[in-house]
Amino acid sequence: MKKAALFWVCVFAFARLFAQATPFKKSVLDSLKANEFNGSFSYLINLGQDGTSTLTTALDFGVMYSTKRSNYELVGSSFFSHFESTSTANRFYTMLRGSLLSHKVEDGKLIEKRFYPEPFIMYSYDANRAINYRWQFGANGVYEFKPGKFFRMKVGAGLLYEVENWQMVKKENVHLIDTLSDAEQKYLFDTIGINTKGQLYRNNIRLNLYTNFICQFTRAINLSAYVGIQQPFVPPYHDLPPNSLFPVVTKRYPRLTIDTHLTFQIWKVLNLVTDFTMQYDKGQIPLYVPGFVYALTQGFQVQF
Repeated sequence: MKKAALFWVCVFAFARLFAQATPFKKSVLDSLKANEFNGSFSYLINLGQDGTSTLTTALDFGVMYSTKRSNYELVGSSFFSHFESTSTANRFYTMLRGSLLSHKVEDGKLIEKRFYPEPFIMYSYDANRAINYRWQFGANGVYEFKPGKFFRMKVGAGLLYEVENWQMVKKENVHLIDTLSDAEQKYLFDTIGINTKGQLYRNNIRLNLYTNFICQFTRAINLSAYVGIQQPFVPPYHDLPPNSLFPVVTKRYPRLTIDTHLTFQIWKVLNLVTDFTMQYDKGQIPLYVPGFVYALTQGFQVQF
């Protein structure tokens, strides 16, 4: 028990925002059954880069339906500030993904495949990073294996198409657009493409690479971790002219996401859960928002 407690403290001290680590335990994935639902729901308190004086609640959920040949998983997370009507702490993420032909259930026995396709759709909103919405549509080729009794891992590679709406002018400053000169408004509206609400629509194609592993250290302790890289094919500002007032990022910076999900079973379906997510996304978003963000959450999870 002392070793388990020490391990918990260590993980809590280092690496969920765009939560892509699966919330389901290794024991669940090792014993899938046809026409079966598995689910999880978490209530957490968030400590994040942008929450200096507000109490922020985080809610995570996951639902997985298994057939004889495939898995379909809907996961998501949200953060909401209790003390402000509008807050940069508010964000939401959800993903629907399918593991097609990933296994076969015959006579109640699970036979897992190593290679299978994984299509997905993702939606996210993030006030802190001025993302009014981000849609991703893509598919990965996945290789999954079990290098040890207490460890399973999968790696994926594929492409995604990304559609975004950026809040280039802060919402509280949108009214200032009317005070600009005709030449400045023409530059914003016609050259950059910002609309009267201060929004800019962008899209891109990215290479998607990730690895996801799950460890079950004891019957009570389960760790899921995700590391992903999304490399754009062109810089997000690739078709905008350079200007001293609006410096254009010409490099194709990758988006790096690290997500961990640690659970400690305290009673039957009730778990103590610690989530940590960090994301580095330089040059992909409006200039006044941070390129590096993180979120640390602690709370309880119910699995069913």
